[in-house]
Amino acid sequence: MKKIDKPNFSVADVLLDCIDNLQNQTLKQELIDSTNQFTIAETDFDNKISSNTLYQIPQNAIISNTINESVLKGIYTDRMVNKKNIGRVYYDSIFISAPNGRCPFCSVKQVRTLDHYLPKSKYPILAITPNNLVPSCSDCNKDKLVDSPTNSEEETLHPYFDDIENFDWLKARIITLNPIKFEYFILPPNEWTDLLKTRLINHFSAYLLNDLYSIHAVEEFENIKQQLTKLYQTVGASQLKEHLLDGYKSRYSVNKNSWQTAFYNCLYNNEDFCNGKFI
Repeated sequence: MKKIDKPNFSVADVLLDCIDNLQNQTLKQELIDSTNQFTIAETDFDNKISSNTLYQIPQNAIISNTINESVLKGIYTDRMVNKKNIGRVYYDSIFISAPNGRCPFCSVKQVRTLDHYLPKSKYPILAITPNNLVPSCSDCNKDKLVDSPTNSEEETLHPYFDDIENFDWLKARIITLNPIKFEYFILPPNEWTDLLKTRLINHFSAYLLNDLYSIHAVEEFENIKQQLTKLYQTVGASQLKEHLLDGYKSRYSVNKNSWQTAFYNCLYNNEDFCNGKFI
């Protein structure tokens, strides 16, 4: 998972611009008068995610009978996502915040949408809260297995609040050599808290990252198999290992926990592979 900067604007900024051209003046004024309630919900979100207690946020909270679930979700869908409205500038700002346009949840696929970390269907009051909106690929947005945590351990990592990039934790192993198959897994550092270890493992599972990375690993192997075969047959196992080590070091210098880094480390450390049994 990649750490990215939080949005530099508040829910109040988003709200007031989203409703700037709202035709229903009565509803518009009630929303303006309710700005503080949006801010309270925003502050509660920030405090609870920082203490790993998001599961304590009540579901289905609304502002009033008038500013209900439908209105709250509509502000996002009709007035923040809609390219014709002023609020779209906030959507776009979050959308482009992911480095190289890559989804921060999986670090592989292209950003296609914004993900509600806590879904707007269950937490409508957070539908336009900036820190609840994260750039995401379509798959991570749709396929996350746990979207409403019931305890701290189920809280997946949040790209704005969790920074684990300076640690080495993604690993891979070869399951079979012919045909080659890989398995990716998490090996957290010993110095981490048990909670962080569990959250990372659950994040990896919730976003189906083993499936994603394993597919890419097989494709990468097929792309380099001819090269590795020639290298082994002409200069032997030691030079093959050196080549794989160089590949690992180069990728590690860019991203310690990319699927490519784990892939080359896996090949380098597999004795059977380096002895040519993949041929």
